[in-house]
Amino acid sequence: MVLNLVDKHIGARVRAQRQARGLTQRDLGERLGVRFQQVQKYESGQNRISAAQMWRIASVLEVPVSLFFEDLDLGEDDPRASAGGENAPLSPSQTRELAQIFTTLDGSQREAVMAFLRSLAQAGEGARP
Repeated sequence: MVLNLVDKHIGARVRAQRQARGLTQRDLGERLGVRFQQVQKYESGQNRISAAQMWRIASVLEVPVSLFFEDLDLGEDDPRASAGGENAPLSPSQTRELAQIFTTLDGSQREAVMAFLRSLAQAGEGARP
């Protein structure tokens, strides 16, 4: 199941960040106002982390919330891939690569790329049945 994979991935990222800061599960739990057993469940993916709790965890660990989703690869189980077919949103790795490449371009090159992409998008809209 996709959600379980996401929960496990996020939990593993929380664990890695907690350990990198030398915190125990008890330390993190105290800062979050939960018992260490709850932190164990978060880290194993057994319990889903709410958005508000994820925000608190990120704050305690001094990391952006987005860090918990980095390198998340759902492959064929990704509902975005099946929902949009060819026009599915970019994967996180594609988004990062595109942003990295784009930032190396100067202003005129960026505008040329944007114009090219707009023309491709418009041509694609006319080709649909």
